[in-house]
Amino acid sequence: MPITREDIQAHYDYHNITQLDDLHTTDYRELVSGHSFFFQDTGGNLRHTLSEEILATNKEQLDVLIEQLQAFRKIMNDVPEWLSDK
Repeated sequence: MPITREDIQAHYDYHNITQLDDLHTTDYRELVSGHSFFFQDTGGNLRHTLSEEILATNKEQLDVLIEQLQAFRKIMNDVPEWLSDK
């Protein structure tokens, strides 16, 4: 079954997710560490929290995912100073 806008809003409400583009890095870190986006299931698989889709089943797959995220990082915008925790 497809994820609806209502499903997404319920997920955001449950995890207290607001607009990510004006969220301080400290608050974003709390969302990430609180498993708002990803979690590891009892079998050790990395899953997307909303869809429960399996994203990686072992360390090598996770390394590939991290490589892709690092490639995205190179082209992303820098954080505005007022949102940074550095």
